[in-house]
Amino acid sequence: MGTWMNGYMDKLAAVRRENLEGGGTDCLERMHKLGKLTARERIKRLVDAGSFEEIGSVVRDHRRPFDGTIRPSPGEGIVMGFATIDERPVMVYSFDFTVMSGSLGDQAAWKLADLMEMAGQRQMPIIGMIDSAGERLSLKGGDSGLNAVGALIKNYCLYSGVVPRIALLLGPCTGVFASVPVLSDFLIINENSGFLWLGGAKQSEDAGYAEFHMENSGQCDLIAKSDEDAIDKARKLLEFLPQNCWEKPPPGNAGDDSERREEALLDVMPDNVKFTYDIHEIIEKITDNGEFFELKEDFASHLVVGFCRFGGHVAGIVANNPDELSGILEPDASDKYDRFMNFLDAFNIPLVTLVDTTAFPPGDRWERMGIIRHGAKLLHSYSHLTCPKITIVLRRAYGGANIVLGCSKMFPDFVYAWPTAEFAPTGPETVVHAVFHKELAKAKEKGNYDEVYGMLLGILREQFSVFNLAKNWTTYYTAHEIIDPRDTRPKIIRAIKSLAKKQEQLPEKNRFIKPA
Repeated sequence: MGTWMNGYMDKLAAVRRENLEGGGTDCLERMHKLGKLTARERIKRLVDAGSFEEIGSVVRDHRRPFDGTIRPSPGEGIVMGFATIDERPVMVYSFDFTVMSGSLGDQAAWKLADLMEMAGQRQMPIIGMIDSAGERLSLKGGDSGLNAVGALIKNYCLYSGVVPRIALLLGPCTGVFASVPVLSDFLIINENSGFLWLGGAKQSEDAGYAEFHMENSGQCDLIAKSDEDAIDKARKLLEFLPQNCWEKPPPGNAGDDSERREEALLDVMPDNVKFTYDIHEIIEKITDNGEFFELKEDFASHLVVGFCRFGGHVAGIVANNPDELSGILEPDASDKYDRFMNFLDAFNIPLVTLVDTTAFPPGDRWERMGIIRHGAKLLHSYSHLTCPKITIVLRRAYGGANIVLGCSKMFPDFVYAWPTAEFAPTGPETVVHAVFHKELAKAKEKGNYDEVYGMLLGILREQFSVFNLAKNWTTYYTAHEIIDPRDTRPKIIRAIKSLAKKQEQLPEKNRFIKPA
């Protein structure tokens, strides 16, 4: 090497050394004492060994803070680049909390804006690990910083539905940037260090932390016990996701008979409809090897959503859980369902719906919460789905739930019903009281109320039974076929295979038409 290159190589070595040191040895050690990995350690655990190629490492903060003190800013507090996970190309970024508490500077925002555009253009997933005190104060002194934040948010939104976007909240995230993890398709929060907050005073001690955003706001998909656990969960989640909206998720080696009949399914459902059961008992008996990757487990737990495989094919499950609030569809459950089904549709992942619900709850409380608005949103979303749609009606499909869960002429590809299925505008108990109130009043006077009520209820159940309604193929409540519960798994697998080349066109709309 010529001596004239020595100076340049020394500069490059100094930049790399500074980047590796981050905010300094003391700061790195403090991260470990807090039980946290450093920004580079997080990337190292996430991606395949030796695959990370950093970009933007020379970038520094060139703006003078309000106090006039110039602080070291290696990498502008963002470590980012491209790598592979299980040999799949991905874009990754990781906030470096040792650099000015991971605050988002002007150039860091521009770096992220470009990275998000690169991920979209190169059609690869983008995974971010966030640990940031919020926007740097210098940002608020001029428009260029806010322009950068606006650019990164716009790019992140533009590629929604194009590439999967996963966020890991491993530390604080406040202010404007707090919208980014929520805009992500999936958010994983470390229960010990993750904190998400837009601003203002907290009203409770747990506000902003993982359980708060899982149980209350519904903005958390998975809770992790540590940085390592969060990263492992992200890698597992990626196994169910495609590279982009034009590709299929990676196939799995089922190791499970596609024609397996499950005798135990005959014993899950109680004889009396007044009694409940846990829908997980059915899910684990029909999926490949009983595996189910559940999301938002503790948010609106009366509706269960998550990923699984059928015969090696990735699918999304949406299922009412009768064990929790009779599987009703209230506003939170509706939001949970709407977000998940739209993700499945964007990436053409089959939607398998397991139905057993008393539908939308009536009453003043729910009307005040906008139950109609939330239900209408589900109707709108389901009407636009073009992904494969398979519905299994297990027991009750009452009221509007019959429509939003794909039981009637919303045109799911297949509707299968167990022999126990009932379709009705509302629960038969309600109908008995509404229609036969005079007869019941007389029976109460005569002392044979239970006998009369039971007889009338039995008649209505017979009328609402799928065996009765399915006699008319064109009836409003149509099931394509009544199936033996033990055949649920093979029926789903065959249906998914038959829909491999399905094409469903929506009406052309202005927002999708490119000008000539």
